[in-house]
This record gives sequence, C-alpha cells and structure tokens, in this order.
Amino acid sequence: MSLTISPITQEQNRQAASSKATSYYGRLEKPNIGKVTFGKYEFEPWYGNPAYFNPYEGVPNMLGYEYSNMIAADPMSRKRQKSYSSEECFIDHLFVCEYCFKYSVNENEMLEHWEICRFHRENPDVGTMVYYDRKKNHIIREVKGYQDPLFCQNLCLFGKLFLDDKSVYFNIDHFNFYVFYCKDGERDYIPMGFFSKEMIAYDPTTNLACICVFPPFQRRHIGAMLIEFSYTLARLSQATSGPEIPLSPFGKVSYLNYWSKNLAKQLIQTRSRNFTLEELSTATGYRKEDVLYTLEHMGVLTQEPNGKVVLASDKLQEWVNATKFDVNKQHPLLDAKSFYK
Repeated sequence: MSLTISPITQEQNRQAASSKATSYYGRLEKPNIGKVTFGKYEFEPWYGNPAYFNPYEGVPNMLGYEYSNMIAADPMSRKRQKSYSSEECFIDHLFVCEYCFKYSVNENEMLEHWEICRFHRENPDVGTMVYYDRKKNHIIREVKGYQDPLFCQNLCLFGKLFLDDKSVYFNIDHFNFYVFYCKDGERDYIPMGFFSKEMIAYDPTTNLACICVFPPFQRRHIGAMLIEFSYTLARLSQATSGPEIPLSPFGKVSYLNYWSKNLAKQLIQTRSRNFTLEELSTATGYRKEDVLYTLEHMGVLTQEPNGKVVLASDKLQEWVNATKFDVNKQHPLLDAKSFYK
C-alpha cells in the first residue's frame, strides 16, 4: 500500500487563515460564575463569560439585563463607577432554562419562567427539523440566527461557558445553529449540544464554526454525531470540507479522534492498492490538510531516501494495536433514513 503526498504541510496551508477575532467583551482567564443549574443538573462552568454582564457600567454582581431593567425603571439608579470592569464581575449561581437558555440569578424567577416557556414542550419546535431518529430518540434542528435571534443569542452565551475561544454572542444573523436534542430518561426532549455554521464563510470549505456538548451529556458520542452531520450536510454542495481553524484544544481532541478512526477504516479497506492524498481526501470528504494533519498525528507516515512521503503499513498496524482499533466496529453514527430533506 502506498500513499503519495505532494510537498505541502498543514502549516503552510493554514498560514493564510486569520485567527478568530476577539470580542470587545474581552477574554477571561478564569470563570466568573460559581455554578450553573441547567434543568436537573448542576455543574461548574469551564470558562468565564463577560458577555453575561454589561460591558461598560453596572454592578459587579448584577447580570447585564438586570442592570438594564433597573435603569429603565429608575434612570437615577445608574452606576457609572470608574473602576467598573465586566472582567471583574462575578455571580455565585446562574439558573439557565433547559429549553430556551434564558437565564437568571433568581431560582424562583427561573421556575416561573420554566412553567410558561414557549419552548417547554414534549417535542422541540424551534427552527426546522433536519434529522429525527425515532429509534434512538435523536433530533437535530436547524435554527437560523436571523429567525430566532434571542434563542440563538442565549445559546451562544451558554456555550461560551464551555468554549475558550468563542467570541460571537449577539451578531448571529449570518449563522445557522444545529441543535442536538435527545430524551433525558422519560423526560421531554432537551438540547444537549450544538454546532454553528456561518452561512457565507470566508473560507468556503468551512462546514462548522464551533461545536459544544454540554457537560452533563458528554461521553455519549454526541460530539462525533454532530461532526458527522456537519460533513453530511456539507457534501450536499461540496466534495471536501472541514471545521473553522484554529481548533480549540477540546475541539482538536474531538476531531483528531473522529478523523483518525475514519481514516484508519479507509486505509485498511484500501490496503491492496496505491492512492494519493487527493484520493483519500475525496473518499472521506475531509480537506487534504486535515487528512495530512491526522496522518502525522497517528504517526503512520515515513519519508523515503528520495524525499517521497509515504504511508508505512507497519506504522499503521502499530497504531491499530496501540489504540485497539477494530474496523468491524466502525459504523455510521447517523441513520441515513432519518435525514429530513
């Protein structure tokens, strides 16, 4: 088996890619919310999110919308402290609606909202159904930022608590959000994760802007399912695609795990013939630079004396043994019959 790779590196491919813009809300080095209650779950956020607070003035332990409501009711209550910084704000406990992501520091206020929330229903109806696996109770709905702005803004605010590099919270008109729902036991369908996609991306090969699976629902392969869905969606209009770069640390781990397994399956199934990087890219739907990056990560490439880089079968076997990879256990995570057209 031989793999021919043109003299190109992933770093060279990505030098032209601009880094993500930093929001004017800033970037925090530590969480600014003590703990979060999301439905029946309580957990600590991973990162801080200054966008929950007023960026210019206010009270350090008051959410931005609460401060806005306060000065709307009494303009004289305005707090313009010279030392105010949203990066120094902190609240002990944030209550978040598990259906629409609205939030409050008041538990009773959230319970009252929960009773009347228009998204609190047995089956989700926000956006458009794009995937429904009735056997596994999996639903993916496409929600357009310009059609449901408040839902998407609150979703982004919540997601930032678990994404270090997310910077888009409110300017979401040009993004589509793909929200994964599942039944949590015998309860209603609730959102467990999402990914966003820019409708007109700077890089036309980008099929995903950011991805997040909420902490209580991790280790259920939801992230891999969303990644697989992003590729399936992209293949309707283009041969190869991939996520926005640079990847976050957690995103890199998720993608390398997903890419590695699928590339190993493809490589094992094509042992009997020679192929190029371009052919492997076309067969998987992954961009060439992502394929090369993954093969380098797997440690299965070697350079011959003439400078040609090839795939080493013995190194591939070493990777298979080290990871206990079983090609017979690799099956699609999504049901092809469950997609909505």
